[in-house]
Amino acid sequence: MRTDLRPRTKRVRQGVVSVAAAVAVIGGINFALAPSASASGYGCSGSVVYSKNLMVEGKAWSTAYLYYSSANGGTNCAVLVAKKWAGTRHFMHISIQLSGVGSGLKKDEGQFTSYAGPVTLTHTNGHCISGTMWENSPDDNNQAGDAINKVACG
Repeated sequence: MRTDLRPRTKRVRQGVVSVAAAVAVIGGINFALAPSASASGYGCSGSVVYSKNLMVEGKAWSTAYLYYSSANGGTNCAVLVAKKWAGTRHFMHISIQLSGVGSGLKKDEGQFTSYAGPVTLTHTNGHCISGTMWENSPDDNNQAGDAINKVACG
């Protein structure tokens, strides 16, 4: 988990892109495909297996991406990427865990300008992923969030 509160900037590409979780909320669910260019540099590797826009009043606040790699007995990684409030410091949260296990929760939350995450779980083969994600407006007067349950099972 990142503990600094400096604005997040695009990290140097290390050839890694992984699992990012899902996000939806007020105003409906809008599924999004993750273009490889926008997903790279967030610290995850593998292929996008699930993604969702966090929608508020018909506008995408952010997109959550869940990645999968076969490394380490299956690796899932999640990231929540800001859209509407990108560049402005605001609270963001993303977490993932193995569905039904009740332990092993991985999360990242805080005041960010670009994204929350990455959060990574290993040894996920044969398991489903659950998680939560939300985002506040910069003035903290509005919040959008959702939970995912039993996705990317394999």
